[in-house]
Amino acid sequence: MKKSKTRYPNCSLSKGGTQFLRIMRITIFLLLVGMSSVFANTTYSQSAKFSFMLRDVTVKQVFEKIQNQSEFNIFYRDSQVDLERKIDVIADQSSVDEILEQVLANTNLTYKIIDRQIVLVPVKQTKVEEPAEQDQKPVSGRIIDSKGLPLPGVSVVIKGTSSGTITNADGVYSLNAPDDAVLIFSFIGMQNQEIPVNEIPRDIVLEEATTDLDEVMVVGYGTQKKASVVGAIQNINPGELQISSSKNISNTLAGKLAGVIAVTRSGEPGYNQSNFWIRGISSFSGSTNPLVLVDGVQRSLDDLDISEIESFSILKDAAASAMYGVRGANGVILVNTKRGKIQKPVVNVRVEHAITAPTQMPSFIGATDHMQLLNDLATEEFKVPYYEQLAIDRTRSGYDPELYPNVDWIKAISKEHAYNTRANLNVNGGSAMLRYNLTASAYNEDGIMKRDNSLSYDTSTGLTRYNLRSNVDLNLTKTTAIRLSVGGYLQKLRKQSKGTNEVWDYAFETPPMVHPAIYADGKIPVRSERVNPWAHLTQYGYGVYTSSKLESLFSLEQKLDFITEGLSTKLSFSFDNYSYSSLTRSKDPTYYLPATTRDDEGELELTLLSSGSEFLNYEEGSDYGNNQTYLEWILNYDHTFNEIHNLTGLLLFNQRSYDDGGIQPYRNQGIAGRATYSFKNKYVGEFNFGYNGSENFAKGQRYGFFPSFALGWLVSEENFWAGMKETIDFLKIRASWGQAGNDQIGSERRFAYLTTMNTDAAGYHWGNNADYQKDGVTEGDIGVNNLTWETVTKKNVGIEFSIRSALRIQLDAFHEYRDNIFMQRRTIPTQAGLLSTPYANFGKVKNQGGEVAITYNKKINQADISFFANLSYAKNEILEFDVPAGQQGTHQDITGHSINELYGYEAIGLYTAEDFDGLGNLLPELPQNELAEVRPGDIKILDWNEDGVINSKDKGYVGGTNDPRMVYGFGGNISLHGFDLSVFFQGVGDTYRFIGDESEYFIPGSGQGIQGNIFTNYTDRWTEENPSQDVFYPRLSYATNYNNNANSTWWKKDMSFLRLKQIEIGYNIPASVKKDMFKACRIYINGNNLLTFSDFKLWDPELSTSNGTEYPPIKSVMLGIDLIF
Repeated sequence: MKKSKTRYPNCSLSKGGTQFLRIMRITIFLLLVGMSSVFANTTYSQSAKFSFMLRDVTVKQVFEKIQNQSEFNIFYRDSQVDLERKIDVIADQSSVDEILEQVLANTNLTYKIIDRQIVLVPVKQTKVEEPAEQDQKPVSGRIIDSKGLPLPGVSVVIKGTSSGTITNADGVYSLNAPDDAVLIFSFIGMQNQEIPVNEIPRDIVLEEATTDLDEVMVVGYGTQKKASVVGAIQNINPGELQISSSKNISNTLAGKLAGVIAVTRSGEPGYNQSNFWIRGISSFSGSTNPLVLVDGVQRSLDDLDISEIESFSILKDAAASAMYGVRGANGVILVNTKRGKIQKPVVNVRVEHAITAPTQMPSFIGATDHMQLLNDLATEEFKVPYYEQLAIDRTRSGYDPELYPNVDWIKAISKEHAYNTRANLNVNGGSAMLRYNLTASAYNEDGIMKRDNSLSYDTSTGLTRYNLRSNVDLNLTKTTAIRLSVGGYLQKLRKQSKGTNEVWDYAFETPPMVHPAIYADGKIPVRSERVNPWAHLTQYGYGVYTSSKLESLFSLEQKLDFITEGLSTKLSFSFDNYSYSSLTRSKDPTYYLPATTRDDEGELELTLLSSGSEFLNYEEGSDYGNNQTYLEWILNYDHTFNEIHNLTGLLLFNQRSYDDGGIQPYRNQGIAGRATYSFKNKYVGEFNFGYNGSENFAKGQRYGFFPSFALGWLVSEENFWAGMKETIDFLKIRASWGQAGNDQIGSERRFAYLTTMNTDAAGYHWGNNADYQKDGVTEGDIGVNNLTWETVTKKNVGIEFSIRSALRIQLDAFHEYRDNIFMQRRTIPTQAGLLSTPYANFGKVKNQGGEVAITYNKKINQADISFFANLSYAKNEILEFDVPAGQQGTHQDITGHSINELYGYEAIGLYTAEDFDGLGNLLPELPQNELAEVRPGDIKILDWNEDGVINSKDKGYVGGTNDPRMVYGFGGNISLHGFDLSVFFQGVGDTYRFIGDESEYFIPGSGQGIQGNIFTNYTDRWTEENPSQDVFYPRLSYATNYNNNANSTWWKKDMSFLRLKQIEIGYNIPASVKKDMFKACRIYINGNNLLTFSDFKLWDPELSTSNGTEYPPIKSVMLGIDLIF
């Protein structure tokens, strides 16, 4: 392994980064020890000897004896092995073969030993007349799984006979069979395949044969069979999340998981993670983000690389998330990283390279059209044009671009495309004693912002990131295991010293004819009242922002069967450390006023505006860090009585401390428990509770108890369902009720029961000099002793069913009620003399909606076909809010509306000529407008309070929010003869935004003169020649018109969209080509965000901007190769 230490200019590796590298060395040593145990002793099955005498014992007990006294693992299907059959077994220094011959005597089973794995497979007992030797031909091939890995021990039998064979360690088989024969391929846990000899491909892919009853789902602090899960939980294969060239996992969630509402608001490297919620937003206080647990520890989802993930689950209702107490009020995302498996080392290398570009850029008119429009507006209003016709003509002809410029500022600051590269390495293997997994990844992302190539420094945006994670599992004994996990990342972000959104703002605000970006001689023009967008991006220096994170987790697991069967315990300790530092090198450029003429020699006549600095200065930015420690103890019980009663229980204690360098670390602790009872695998009941303490409340209020209850009924296991089971083979109904708490009172308020004091208040003045002053003390935030938990009560009803094991549908309806929401009081009169009103448990919100998830999987001949679709909808309503007295019961009362609902004027069309008298005044019977002097074609606003005047009192809640209420996705996959095709569409609905945001430069001509760019749809406007009410823009005017600029429903636009999120075509290289070079190889090409369908056309509707002035989302085309050695 080649190592390198990267040093940035004037910047050394952080303390956290040094710790990261030190622990990595220890981890790699453990990996080498583990790998050596795999290669050692390839003849284990011959050397392992057993001595015991067992009388009248079950087959299951014999298998357990073998596994307890050796490193063997025995695999079989329950339905094929009679585990309760009583036998006698005598072993005296016997090999495992000799023992298995005794156990399997007089059965229809045989076995195959591969290293330390014993696979039991059935042998057909029905004999038929064997075909003549001359009618047979040799048949050979290889059996692999969906990842291209060979499957040893697969049974290959000629249908209707007992003739057959078993694949070797490389998954290869060979036998003789008649031309018209059919071969049956079967393996434990896989779907059987029957293929005619003449149609057998070189490589046969066996798919997993998991049924709804057998499927294991990740739940809080463990796993459960799907049949016994009564909470609203959804799992997803991590491979389905690898759909983007972005490093952020959060960007792949929307449309993939029912219940998750996610939006990507920016495409800027380092800032392009998504905002996401589980089942929408149900509180206006504090964070609404779900709890993310990585290997059981609270961490950030986007700190991971997708290649590190083994399982991904979301817990949506109270029954699923109650175990997490106050942390789980907004839902929980569970991520487990990859762990080692008992196998020879498998090396997986994946390399991807992508070309990226903006999904959509704002489109502005050129300088000539811009100038002509402003002339038309100025002439209409002032009877005098703004620009001379000569200037317009010379601009149109390109007479002298330095004197008559026509600059597309979007193109001036941004490139048409950029590049991303990602490489992943995974090594997985181990023995029964020690297993390991190592995952490493490197990621480089270039942004679309330009640089000045004449300068030695780089101002273009870019991000480089390295992730490394190692997991080691060591079985000290048959009952004691240690798990060690170490991971983290090193990241470097490079960008210009000025804010990226500032650059986009200035590019929007600067018209094309103001001045060039730079003159041919290198001098930079700018108007005194303006900013040169290109110079703002490239000439002020650069910044480098480095961060690193170390994550560690140690767990000790102990089975306690010596106390009672099914009892176990687990102790875990985690330490995470994050560090951040920034370095900025900046300078000021030299500016000149834009030239208006040339001298006799043809040189521009320039006037110096400001002198800049020649060299970059050095500004060491802020250093920041935090660390987290987490302690957890679990006592777990799982036992089945008389084969019909299953009882599981869990008791947990946890404690977390988070230190960000403040006065005191943030600390919380709690206990939680769960008890689940299942009868005949048909009726399931579950009780969960969390008991948590919080530092934010006074004594007597600090602890909260939050229970949940859930019931499930597996209808398809009832006797009366037998006649329907061939069609609907799985049907489960479940319901849950529960509560969770929240103790977060917003980001700026901690220890809310304490009163704060301000010591910097103005005090007494002495004498007649204002400098003679003694600072005083004033009361700050008022402490509230009776402040207590914000409580959410969740109800959920769900139904899951499967039709012919192919079509699976899951439906959920939910209702959430939040009470005692924290908010700062707004109705306390000023006479109380409070500088800051206190917080209180005052608000109430309900949130309700539904989800549907559909999957379909079918094998048709040699083609594997699958389809999926999901839809999530959630809408909240504020039931109680501390509304000021003057607004209560009016259109300005937020009660009855949604959180973050749009607030503005209600537009009822455009004024017409009939609304004015002969002098141009509004008719007296119409509300008089105090916002602006209006004319025909201006926006007509509703007099909401009916006082005869249009003013700010007519603002109100007009429906719709920026946050989408509906998210959906659908797609499909098909694979045939080594080729595969996947398509995924994702969309959002019921989401709105005010565009313009009351800015003067959004509406063409409005108060701008030469103030801002103009969108190409400017012709879709009201004019005297086109007095239509169905236009995009109202009347355009040269002077400011706040009536038209103000946020109103005229500017309320539907931001719903449907996006082709992913399309991918892949090909698995056949075995005849691979030979001994690698076990599997897949090449693929992937397109991400290629098409967007939306009624809104000005910019990408997913952006969080009101006028398009942000770094746009990114689309990409990616080429990749996936190798397994």
